[in-house]
Amino acid sequence: MAQAQPMPNVTDERLCWLIVRDDLRKKTSKLRFFGWITILFSRSTGGAAMGGDLRREYASDKMTDYALAVDDAAQKLSPEERKHMRAAGEVPDWFMADVERRYQAIRKQR
Repeated sequence: MAQAQPMPNVTDERLCWLIVRDDLRKKTSKLRFFGWITILFSRSTGGAAMGGDLRREYASDKMTDYALAVDDAAQKLSPEERKHMRAAGEVPDWFMADVERRYQAIRKQR
């Protein structure tokens, strides 16, 4: 049986980010309309490197906005939720929906 990993000695906001980061990275790396357009553009112009750079830059921008949303949502954690998060390494059920709502608001402001 695997031993539980100790929680890193970081702020609660940073711990939230560490817990959800991989799921958000998967979400931002999925090819959507913009991703397919850059692939088609790069193939038609011979600029595959440029298309890849555009996709990476776009994904990085999205991850930055998600990081801000996670930090904002973490401010709303109750003391009991913070304690559970540190013990179990998981965020509350409401957390990801709140992050997504905050992320959408941040993206609208761009």
